[in-house]
Amino acid sequence: MEFSTNVDMISVCNADGSLLPLRFRFEDHDRCVRRVQVLEILACREIKYVTVEAYEYTCRARTEEREELMRVRYAVRSHRWSLFQGEQS
Repeated sequence: MEFSTNVDMISVCNADGSLLPLRFRFEDHDRCVRRVQVLEILACREIKYVTVEAYEYTCRARTEEREELMRVRYAVRSHRWSLFQGEQS
């Protein structure tokens, strides 16, 4: 099962218009704020559904405890970032 969590993101918009996530924070299920540093962007794909336009980034990232792979998604119309956990679509 897949679920998402909204995140506070710090990102860079390059001169060519591409977005690059740098670091973000989110509240986990225990209501603890987790800070995440993006170390490397492994993949970026554009997602287009009927009413949804988004960019999904697969990243190697570091939390306070360890390094792991994470997927974050930027929704173009709402200008929101989300962390996706669970099965990859």
